[in-house]
Parts: sequence; structure tokens; C-alpha cells
Amino acid sequence: MDTENSVRHFVAHRLGISDEEVAFDVDLRSLPQFDSIHALQIVLDVEEHFDIEVEDHVVFEVRTVREFAAVINQIVAVQADSAVTS
Repeated sequence: MDTENSVRHFVAHRLGISDEEVAFDVDLRSLPQFDSIHALQIVLDVEEHFDIEVEDHVVFEVRTVREFAAVINQIVAVQADSAVTS
């Protein structure tokens, strides 16, 4: 599963809706029941799944699944680069 689909799945799972109800470019805050608690739970899901650390503020700065996935990909790439140079 690619990053965008993974994020979409985590969002849908936490909100109790189907993956298909979460469009990649929908504003996350417009989704039913989305709140700060769900946002932080999604961050925890992402951190565990991708074995990364995401600053909590990131989820409040990104607006869409696509934006969040891009941030995750960037964090993963930085960690991979760090591992290669270590």
C-alpha cells in the first residue's frame, strides 16, 4: 500500500468510515467527527506503521491526505539518508 492509501486508511479507520469516503484532496477538517484527538491518533498510527517520528503540529498544518503523505515521504527519505550516511 502506498503512502497516500495508507494515510487514507488510517484516517478512515479512526473516523469509522470507509476508505472511499476519504478523498486524497479533501480537507481533513471537513470530515465527519474529525477533531484534534483523531488527528493525534492518526499521527500515532502513521508513526508506528512507517517507523518514523512526526511532530504533532504537522497534522494541524497539513490539510489533506495528499499533503500529509508528502510530509511522511519526506521524513522517511530524510531518515533513509541519515541511515546511509551514519
